[in-house]
Amino acid sequence: MNIVETEANQFSKRLFRGGKTNTLENLKSKITMKLYDFNRDRDKLDFLKILRVNSIADKEKHMKTCSGCGYDKEIDIGIFAIDQEIDDINRFYTFEPKSDDEFSVEQESELHNKLNNILEKLEKQGFGQQIIFEEIEDLKNHFNLGKKNWFQLLKGKVVDLTLKKVLDKTIVQEIYNQLSDGFEQVVKMIE
Repeated sequence: MNIVETEANQFSKRLFRGGKTNTLENLKSKITMKLYDFNRDRDKLDFLKILRVNSIADKEKHMKTCSGCGYDKEIDIGIFAIDQEIDDINRFYTFEPKSDDEFSVEQESELHNKLNNILEKLEKQGFGQQIIFEEIEDLKNHFNLGKKNWFQLLKGKVVDLTLKKVLDKTIVQEIYNQLSDGFEQVVKMIE
């Protein structure tokens, strides 16, 4: 368990305790003050997500023996405050992969061309459905995810196209192999 997880678990035990009724203002203030302990947005998001999960679990546990004390409503208010903080951070948070995981301009260009070639081949073979076009175009817009996450996204999309029976498994395997050519090291990490 890392430091963020430890802090979130300890804080979640104290968040709804305190004797006085927890209003939105009160809970939001407690959460905001605690977030000042973290500089990185990623740590703040991890903290809030753990806090949210713990709050929901606490509510479920409490509801098994509750006789209408109103504690569940306090937790709902707390979850609302947590969700607001998550939304606020997500507005400005952008994922930045580690430098060795970033695509070079040449790699992006090469993959872009491969995606265009795949679209052309699929259209010639009679697979010109809109869903295929949208999925492949979407891949072109996510090179900022880094190599590992991009190939995981690719894998998810091609599996999804197979499950929806839009493409045959052999065609999907061919697409995946063509795109992963030259990125074997990254592909090995996600398999």
